[in-house]
Amino acid sequence: MKEKKKSARIKICQIAYLSMNFYFQNDLYESASACTFGFIFSFIPILMMILTLLIGILHASPAIVENLLSVEKQLNSVFDVNKFINELLTARSLTWIDFVLGLFIIWMARKFFLSIMHGLSSIFRTVAVQRPIFNQLITFAGELCLVIICAIVFFAAFIMRQIFSLPFFSNLPYIFPVVFGTLSNVLVNLVMYIIIFLFTAAAYKFGSGSKPPVKLCILCSALCTVCFYVCVLVISFFLNKANYNLIYGVLSNLVILLLEVYVFFVLFMLFAQVIYVIQFFNTLLLGELYLLPRHDSVNMQDTLRRILFITPSALMTSENTITCRAGSVIYSQDEESDAVYYIVNGSVIENRSGIFNYYDQGSFFGDVNCLLNQKRTGTVTAGTDCELIKTDAQTFMALLEKNPQTAVKAMSKVSDYAAKVYRQNNNF
Repeated sequence: MKEKKKSARIKICQIAYLSMNFYFQNDLYESASACTFGFIFSFIPILMMILTLLIGILHASPAIVENLLSVEKQLNSVFDVNKFINELLTARSLTWIDFVLGLFIIWMARKFFLSIMHGLSSIFRTVAVQRPIFNQLITFAGELCLVIICAIVFFAAFIMRQIFSLPFFSNLPYIFPVVFGTLSNVLVNLVMYIIIFLFTAAAYKFGSGSKPPVKLCILCSALCTVCFYVCVLVISFFLNKANYNLIYGVLSNLVILLLEVYVFFVLFMLFAQVIYVIQFFNTLLLGELYLLPRHDSVNMQDTLRRILFITPSALMTSENTITCRAGSVIYSQDEESDAVYYIVNGSVIENRSGIFNYYDQGSFFGDVNCLLNQKRTGTVTAGTDCELIKTDAQTFMALLEKNPQTAVKAMSKVSDYAAKVYRQNNNF
């Protein structure tokens, strides 16, 4: 039981390290910035279109006019309220020109969704199926859904406002101040975070292109939403919007909105990276083992990597784990190169035509023959009692295709091997 708990803790640390490492490698903080500005510049035209549709359908709802009249004195310093109200009251019905303008505004607002798809593609590019037309359709469908959802929310808000303005409901806020005060704000925030959760889960499931499990998408979406809620609370704790006047408050709220949206997309990209790491954890862990730094490295990051990854308990199964006694033969010269080996503990000795090579814990061996598709050029025996992980050649070659860094190291090992053989017989 203790070993399982220890293995689980190590695996969580490995997932966290890989997620953060790939997060900065993929420049996802830059993608978060692009999504933030895309959201701002997309939200404005989408909001314009929604207002146009609502005005055309509702013919300037009385609730809008009442709200504007209630804050007329404050808004007069910004723009002419009466002129704006007259424009609303003279709103005409929808025409085909409005429909064309609506499509144009949607097309102009595509930057936001394209930024999200670009960020996800930078994470899942090595495993996702490339479907450019499908991505365009997803982007357009996402924009349309956002418009419809916002329109429904605005429309429902107006309807509820009209209902609660009836005489029957006029005294309820005084009778139940908690229900119509704090609780109503809680419900509004709850609906907003539910929408964020659903949007995030859908983006993880359908935007990644790698078909992650639904449960994993829901879990990461929930964690992303909760973390965002906590961050918003922290921001609101340090920034009191009530202290700002109208003009300064509008500008400050825009800046705070930018900050909150950026924080959300930072978390969104981070948990998308977590999904990628968990979904392909075994492959990534194998790649990390292959890139494991030498034990004599004094770099702090290299030391941390060796501590985290040198014992890959998550990869070890009864099928791929081999235990060898000292002196036993692991493979012999001229055998088929069908696998590579990783030393979990112990050491092995390779005898290649009288030239001996020693490999200890954290080392791979047998990989060069697999890369060159040739038979074994030496015999490997266990120098001590040792434990090995055996990986078939097909899995190892797939790793090199997905991880460029492992491919670079593999080519370096092939180059060193070729140089040694050339020095031995001068005709390689």
